[in-house]
Amino acid sequence: MGKSVESGTIVGVTSSTQAPVPSQGWYGDPAHPGQERFWDGTAWTRVVRRVQTLDKLSDPALSLPLAGWWRRFGSGVLDTVIAWVLSLMVLGISAPDAMTRWQTLFSQYGTDVMIAARHGRFIEPSDEAVSAAATLMLIVGVVMVFYTAIMLGFRGATLGHQIMGVKVVKAPLPMRWLSMAGNPPFHEEKPGWMRSISKGLGWALFSTGTSWFAFIQIVNVVLPLWHPRKQSVTDFFASTLLIRTNTPAASPQEGTHG
Repeated sequence: MGKSVESGTIVGVTSSTQAPVPSQGWYGDPAHPGQERFWDGTAWTRVVRRVQTLDKLSDPALSLPLAGWWRRFGSGVLDTVIAWVLSLMVLGISAPDAMTRWQTLFSQYGTDVMIAARHGRFIEPSDEAVSAAATLMLIVGVVMVFYTAIMLGFRGATLGHQIMGVKVVKAPLPMRWLSMAGNPPFHEEKPGWMRSISKGLGWALFSTGTSWFAFIQIVNVVLPLWHPRKQSVTDFFASTLLIRTNTPAASPQEGTHG
């Protein structure tokens, strides 16, 4: 009868009760040589993957549970909504008259655009509406920076990250750089304040900027689809990675159930 995983242990495999309990991560599967099994910190899970052969030029980041694109995209959408809500709350409390005026301007412009479209014409926004929109985007950008920096600095994850089961960590150096530095072991670390601020600045610029910033935001969204480390432009900017905090799901990239 083959070996199986039941109640957090692998049937047919014994272990020393005196050995120290390893931390959460991927380890060689005692029951099936040639594959790795995910240890949740207290027991073996049913999630396995093929052994990754790493040579001296390999990237230690590839051994981490990197967050998939949908988790990253979902957290970005959630955090954008949160940043806008916070911005509108700040405006509603600190400048209610300006908030009312902007609502009137944007509503009137929307009505004018629909009327002009029925006649095949396009109406450009007034200078006042353009100025109001620019001011609003600036406020949203500032809120994004503070929100991201504070959440990452203290918790290593924004509210959107926490909902999607991911967190931000300091990106490890490539193995070839580590070997020149004496090959120190990789330890998972929160991004720290400088990286948190950089992450917030990058997100704010690419999300609320115009022209080239809008183009970079598109690249920022799609880059993790094919990048080996699943990094975005803001990750390069801040030297960070996005990893999962929960048990990996069953997928070709995130492990499979045994």
